[in-house]
Amino acid sequence: MRSNTLFTALCSALLSKSNAFLVQKQSAVHVARGQSFTTTSNSILSSAVANDIDVSRADKEAKFLVPNQSNLVQDASVPFATTLATRGVARVDNGLTPTTAYKLQQFIDETLESSLEEVNSFKIPRAFRFANVLEKGNRWDMLLPFDDNPDEESSSSSSSVMIEAMNELLGENGKIAPILEELLGKDAILYELACMISDPGSNRQEIHPDVVFEPNEIPLIACFVSLQDIDSTMGPTVFIPDTISKDHHRSINNKDLADQMLQNIPSSISTLGTGDCSLYNPMMLHAGGGNESNRRRRLFYFTFMSAGIKDPSNDFNPGSINPILKQRNLSLEEVQESLKAHCQVV
Repeated sequence: MRSNTLFTALCSALLSKSNAFLVQKQSAVHVARGQSFTTTSNSILSSAVANDIDVSRADKEAKFLVPNQSNLVQDASVPFATTLATRGVARVDNGLTPTTAYKLQQFIDETLESSLEEVNSFKIPRAFRFANVLEKGNRWDMLLPFDDNPDEESSSSSSSVMIEAMNELLGENGKIAPILEELLGKDAILYELACMISDPGSNRQEIHPDVVFEPNEIPLIACFVSLQDIDSTMGPTVFIPDTISKDHHRSINNKDLADQMLQNIPSSISTLGTGDCSLYNPMMLHAGGGNESNRRRRLFYFTFMSAGIKDPSNDFNPGSINPILKQRNLSLEEVQESLKAHCQVV
């Protein structure tokens, strides 16, 4: 009874705010999550930019970045936590086995279909299935359940594949958990759990941070996990390392300063293999770009928040997490304990 009451109350609250929310413009610094751009049509883009032919701001930014761009690579010579803390982004290969990644890929596709049906038929409020995202065309930021907790009103049976995937990443032998523990501590709070899905035809996004700059702290760490190989035509995430500063955040919000900065700054595109991960500090500048391939791109991701900071979410950017899962306020340690318990049962 408590489950139905809680779910009904949240539905009512979310529905009452939906019309007002949809017409509000996103903040320039608190923005929805994004990915990257591709260089496939670079010659076409170059010509368009040179002739000022109806080119979007995102396309201009992409062109500026190309000369100083390289692939994001794993650097095992330096601890991942050190790279992440100093540069803002780190690649970790083979976080998931290909077998588990493929199973999660199938689950994601099935869940997207059922979630769209539930939302379009008004069975479930959109806020329980999808988060806000920049450049929505052919792109979904789909919220995921953590386990089989009935309060979350999951759109499908999820426990097995989600638990298996998260255990490989965050469990006893996972590669990601030690990095999060070192930077945020075991009391870090699960802030997001979702999958970014980009179908062919999705547009690139403008360069942005996910949260405003705060000095002397790492408020959040996000982990993107590729569920298929991502090549340059699929819009791999573009990261701009070393941009966690007041000056970089000020520059990106001023067109003239941004143009000058982007023409002279190195960036990295995240062409990941199946099961590879990119971890980043959401204060770092990054962007999401168009999928020019004929294939779907799926990035499973989760974000943990330092327990010592104020929750940065707001109406414009509430964080990509099921509203009821958010209320559980799960710590990294509690997530790990739950994963262990589920795996012991299996």
